[in-house]
Amino acid sequence: MGAWVGCSGQGPADGGAARGPATNASAVATATNASAALGGTRGAAVAVAATNEPTMERVELLMRARRFPEAWDAATTLIKLKPEDEDAHFNAGFIAAELGRTNDAILHYQECVRLVPEYAEAHNNLGNLLRKAGKPAEAIRHLEEAILHAPSNASAHNNLGTTLALMGRVDEAVPHFVQATELRAEYAEAWLNLGNAYMQQQRFTDARAPLQRALELNPQHPAVHRAIARLRQKLP
Repeated sequence: MGAWVGCSGQGPADGGAARGPATNASAVATATNASAALGGTRGAAVAVAATNEPTMERVELLMRARRFPEAWDAATTLIKLKPEDEDAHFNAGFIAAELGRTNDAILHYQECVRLVPEYAEAHNNLGNLLRKAGKPAEAIRHLEEAILHAPSNASAHNNLGTTLALMGRVDEAVPHFVQATELRAEYAEAWLNLGNAYMQQQRFTDARAPLQRALELNPQHPAVHRAIARLRQKLP
């Protein structure tokens, strides 16, 4: 049986959090723009030093600089000042996940989607964490919400497929893996998952192309090599 690979959604390094087609971009996007203007991580670190105020900008710059313990302190202080700010909760969830504080991350993402039910990327990240926490039914609900509000979110499709596959619902997972690869042609993990899913369905000839694509995109990925080795045992 293949190892299913889920992926966290967008964060500061990816340029923002998608809520859905009719809403504004998350404040996380500001971090990308700010650090780019300042010359990347080094510039972000300089900007962080310039202010100690618990502002969204400071939180985001700390995130860009990957100074997550400081970012956590700043984010939680900001939330005390602005408890209804959904972007503050999104950033706190992202930071907590980076720090391995899964329960805190889940709580902040839950608060984020309570405040803004159409916040697609928060649903995606929350679903990913709930799957890892052994709560697949809850994960599916949030991942379906993510896709409802942002149908072009490749990560959400891959995560939903991963969760369904882990529950033994491979036939339902396959269309989501296909959709993820169509939305993001260079999504190595989705290609790997699609190949593994085809092998689960005994569609060994169909599995060859997605696994080859995954290998082209990430030739060092050990799970890809393991999957190809399994496939070779099945093919004539």
